[in-house]
Amino acid sequence: MEVLPSYKNGFVCGKENPMGLKIEVFRDKNIVRAEFIPGVNHQGYKGIVHGGIIFSVMDEVMSRAAMISKGILTLTVEVRIKYRKKARIGKKILFSAKMTKDLGKVIETEGKAFSEDGKCLAEAKGKFFEIPKKMEEKIVKYFN
Repeated sequence: MEVLPSYKNGFVCGKENPMGLKIEVFRDKNIVRAEFIPGVNHQGYKGIVHGGIIFSVMDEVMSRAAMISKGILTLTVEVRIKYRKKARIGKKILFSAKMTKDLGKVIETEGKAFSEDGKCLAEAKGKFFEIPKKMEEKIVKYFN
């Protein structure tokens, strides 16, 4: 698997963001993968991971699936997520995503989050818009 570059100060992957999750995202052929062990500062209710944390990681891996499929950068247009089971603090969450449809400037993807014992925690579908080349040139210099 190949580690994908990230924006230095991004919330999910940025290594220089003191408030960020600092997650490494990997390319495994045409699938994007990530792992995360949430801590107590990632909870909503006691012992349960806040849905916004799961959403953020899901958005990241799905956008990366769009990016690796076409070799472009993207912006999120829409994400629909279904939470299936509670994600627990201190337990590893496995994320994966892949492109499902190329509509030109818009790419559709789907993602899933699983517990280590294989239970589906969340499923999502998203649409991502191709960033214009001028904007991409400005963004790339902030990658690590």
